[in-house]
Amino acid sequence: MVLLRDYRQGDFEELFRIDTDCFQPGIAYSRGELQSYVQRKESFCIIAERAAAESHPSKPEAGLSGTPGGDGSQVEATKVAADSSAGKRKERIAGFVVVELHREGYGHVITLDVRRNFRRHQLGTLLMQAAEERIRKLGGFMMVLETATDNLAALAFYERHHYRILKRLPRYYSHKLDALFLTKRL
Repeated sequence: MVLLRDYRQGDFEELFRIDTDCFQPGIAYSRGELQSYVQRKESFCIIAERAAAESHPSKPEAGLSGTPGGDGSQVEATKVAADSSAGKRKERIAGFVVVELHREGYGHVITLDVRRNFRRHQLGTLLMQAAEERIRKLGGFMMVLETATDNLAALAFYERHHYRILKRLPRYYSHKLDALFLTKRL
């Protein structure tokens, strides 16, 4: 069982570890960068947390009937599959998304991170749906994001979720690796 909820102050260290595990140096955020994005007044962070009663998540279950309410409340629970190594660890956060709402009316996905043992079980989809719904409720009309040109799994994920490549950003990551700028109208 995985619960979607809003970020709480004590979550940061685990989020930082997840980000450094998910992305290579030069793409992963520094501690200061990630902390800045998470704490910005215009940003929100949705956490996917393993339910304490579960040793590890069970089978996949489609759909998401609600999202975190934006007031720190826990609103939704869903089942997500993972390999048995998840039960052996003490990590409670399975993934998270950080989004910044710009005054022009669009949400900018800062990062979407899912622990390796929770990938390919709809958790990224649940987090993106929750983020898109939050932006809609806040009056936003579009989502934007950047991803590395060599991150084929991310590109396939975003394509499945109807994001379109708008342009290439030369040397975006560490002044070496190009990124693609993607958008989706909500």
